[in-house]
Amino acid sequence: MRLWDTTTGGELAHQPGGANWVEHVAWSPSGNVLASAAGRVLRFWDPDGQPIVECPNHPSTIAAVAWKPVGLELATAAYGGVTRWSPTAPQPVNQFQWKGASLALGWSPDSRYLATGDQDATVHFWIVESGKDLQMWGYPNKVRELSWDATGRYLATGGGPSPVVWDCAGKGPARTRPTTLKFHTAPLTGLMFQRQGRLLASIAQDAELAVWDLKRPRQPVATWTLPSPACQVAWSPDDAHLAIGCESGAVLLLNLG
Repeated sequence: MRLWDTTTGGELAHQPGGANWVEHVAWSPSGNVLASAAGRVLRFWDPDGQPIVECPNHPSTIAAVAWKPVGLELATAAYGGVTRWSPTAPQPVNQFQWKGASLALGWSPDSRYLATGDQDATVHFWIVESGKDLQMWGYPNKVRELSWDATGRYLATGGGPSPVVWDCAGKGPARTRPTTLKFHTAPLTGLMFQRQGRLLASIAQDAELAVWDLKRPRQPVATWTLPSPACQVAWSPDDAHLAIGCESGAVLLLNLG
């Protein structure tokens, strides 16, 4: 694992990550702690790249990590469920056990839910306070794409050619029907809600990009055909730009301001 100075481009630290390659890194919301996941190994680091805590090995490869929006706590997903960690101790805060493999993980902005996209083409909701879980079926493919909107009301999920959006208001998504956003014909490769706004961006294997407003879900508010299929999408902090990472190696920037 390496840390870099973004101003000078110089290397600040170079530390072993715990396996041949580090698959996940994530800064805490405060920026005071960095988490890294390599194979089954989770480690926490300070801003200078010095180790804080190394956690006991997970039962399988760590598939995803996500910091809690408020407070210093990290969740990890691996085969067997979701584990919550504090960088102040090597032992987990608690575990949500499930006999399955998760591929994606996300906290709701209010920290009420943890959601996972799963290998068996399902979505899991964990109610953090009680530990109870809900499981949503019917996806055609593995669910690798998840994104919460800024209010914590909506969770957009992939797992097929159409974004599927769950409404988590009130008593939550149990026994409710999601909204399916129909435009793409190829499987999705990325989803992301704006950081503060209400728009959702989706990309698919056929190089199509769509932007949605959930108040008018019948059709996208804008679409683009990209020069090559895309695998990553991200909104700028001010929600005015979209960055798209393409399979060709190109990075595209769209101005939506």
